[in-house]
This record gives sequence, structure tokens and C-alpha cells, in this order.
Amino acid sequence: MCTLIALYRTVPGYDIVLGMNRDEDRTRPAEPPQSLGGSPAIVAPRDARAGGTWIGVNEAGLVAALSNRRGKVSTTARSRGQLMLDLLKLPKVRAAEIAVQRAVSEQEYNFFNLMVATREEMRFLTYDGQVRMSRGHEGLDVLTNAGGNAEGDEKLALIRSLAGPATFPDVAVATRWLEATLRTHGGPGTTALCNHGAAGGTVSSAILALHNSAPEEGVLLYADGSPCQVPYRDYSRLVQALRPAPV
Repeated sequence: MCTLIALYRTVPGYDIVLGMNRDEDRTRPAEPPQSLGGSPAIVAPRDARAGGTWIGVNEAGLVAALSNRRGKVSTTARSRGQLMLDLLKLPKVRAAEIAVQRAVSEQEYNFFNLMVATREEMRFLTYDGQVRMSRGHEGLDVLTNAGGNAEGDEKLALIRSLAGPATFPDVAVATRWLEATLRTHGGPGTTALCNHGAAGGTVSSAILALHNSAPEEGVLLYADGSPCQVPYRDYSRLVQALRPAPV
């Protein structure tokens, strides 16, 4: 049950700040964030089995993140992570939405939820046999396996309660809050954001912050394991090397 938390246009100087826990089979191999090159250049972790990704950013400043959605399990469907790489070749959110519409009409995919964002806008795309779009908003946005800002979702309610009236005067405060929140195990009667199971659970965690005008101030942290057990390592140099055009 992957969880994405976005602080959108909330942190001074950083319109996009987000953290994501990836929940997956613990035997599924993955590689940490890396520069994938190409044009536009992409920074993303890699799923070593299918070759795709679940979160990434390109030099145009477009960020995309993926969560699976229950309801369809086909072994012949194209990798959703590969679709993510297709989207990360695009410069704009609307172009990504059009690409998703085209992709599901031309190939088979298991169901999914997506967030695609730039400084200008954020959209959530859900595919459950058809593509539905909703818009993100300034403040706290959440993507889970239930969808984007899905009212009634226990994770959304938990994250809102953890945020409360909190303010984020700078990226350091926002990053510390995301680290603490992504380590949350919940309690009696509440859900967990950091999950532990015999076969699956939270296998990695990423925190990404893109500075509005100074790429060298970008932040990328990555824990290659459950964030409650594995410290975040600093991969910021990868996003600092991206040079998105100023808006």
C-alpha cells in the first residue's frame, strides 16, 4: 500500500516537496536513485525486475509517482513502471494525462493511481478500466492505493491528523516532518504508513524537494529499506544536476 505525501506550494522556495513509501514484495529487487540520462534527463530509482520506476523527476521539473490499485491482476499486462518512464519524458502535466489516456487504449495495464505535478499544477490520474482525473491543491495532498486525496481513506485521515496545524517555514523542517511521518506505524485501530509483513511491506522511502529557482538547493533522500530501520541517504547531487528551465 504505497503512500505519497505532497506539500504543494507550502514550503517557502519549494513548490514541490514530497515523500513516498514504496510497499512491495521484499524479494523484488530495486536500485536506488540514479540519473537515467536521455532528453529530458530523468532521476529515479529503478525496479530491477521490470525496469520501470514508481517515482521520478525530469529536468523540465515534472514529477510523477505511482501507486498500484486493486482490482486487476494480469501477468501479460505492460509494466506500470515502464509507463512512468514514458511520462517522465514529457514536460507538462496535461501532456502526461494525454499520454496515459493513449497508453491504456493501446495496451493492457493492471489498475493504478498516478500523481503528476509541476510548479504550475498537480493532477491525480486513476485507471480502473477508465481514466479519471482530479486536481491537487495547495497544501497537503496524499496519494495511496485508494487514489488521490481519497476521502474516507484511513491513510489520508492519519496523515492529516499528523500534520494538524503544522507550518513548514523551510525545507529542513518539511523534510524532518516527512521523515517522521513516513516512519509512522500507527496504533490500535489506526493504519500504518511504514508497514512490516512476512513477505511484503515498506521496502524503500524517498523524499524529494525541488527549489523554485536554484537547482543546486534541491533535495533527494532515499532509504533502501523500511525508513524506521534504514537511514535515509543523501542523493541530492542527482537532482541538483538537473537544470529545469525557470518558470
